Amino acid sequence: MEYVIAIPSKGRAGIVTTTDIFKTAVLYVPESEIEQYRPFYKKIIGVPDEIKGITATRNYILKTNDCNVFFIDDDLQYMGFIERTELKYKVKRIKDENLAKNEIKKLFEICYQTGSKINGFFTVGNNLTNYSYNPFLFNGVCLGSCMGVVNDGEFYFDEEFQVKEDYELTLRHLREKGLTVRSNILFMQHEHTQMKGGCRDSKRIEKEKKAINKLIEIYPNCIKSAKHRGTSFAIQLNV
Repeated sequence: MEYVIAIPSKGRAGIVTTTDIFKTAVLYVPESEIEQYRPFYKKIIGVPDEIKGITATRNYILKTNDCNVFFIDDDLQYMGFIERTELKYKVKRIKDENLAKNEIKKLFEICYQTGSKINGFFTVGNNLTNYSYNPFLFNGVCLGSCMGVVNDGEFYFDEEFQVKEDYELTLRHLREKGLTVRSNILFMQHEHTQMKGGCRDSKRIEKEKKAINKLIEIYPNCIKSAKHRGTSFAIQLNV
């Protein structure tokens, strides 16, 4: 099964970190920024400047590809898993692109076996939340920072959500399909607070508050908590 690793990026020419591991991934950048990115990266595709925001950009990527898509944010720090013994644990980083891509392929294979259309990795390398004896979570949130979509035209992101579009898609997918596919062993750790550029702006918090209220309206009783942390809200689902 074919898939493309897509890295949406904006305002980060020369400082994208995800390509340190995923060297064959495709960067999707605004057409007006292509020349800024060109000296640093081999695979770049321009997104028309009239397409604004990450949600519309994700849909553009889906609609212009005829294969499955795995989205990874442009600020990936590392990918890995937790190695456990009885007395200690250790974070083991995955640096081999082929190994990482093979794990993504497995997620898509499980999607086809279970009927799910979205998948993803856990987003924090934490010894308290990675479980080797429970390798998959079938009702967990799949975040856009490391999220795969079976690109057959059934599911797109809701462009009424400028942010938290990944939560909306997860909840809609759970309502319609009854499950998701998320790895509880492997994780991708991103840097969302320090890197300059990206798609954040001064109105981020207000946008997130509005999106959370809309999620609660559309999916009542599905949001357990929404706590402000750093530059965004961390949402815990009640599913």
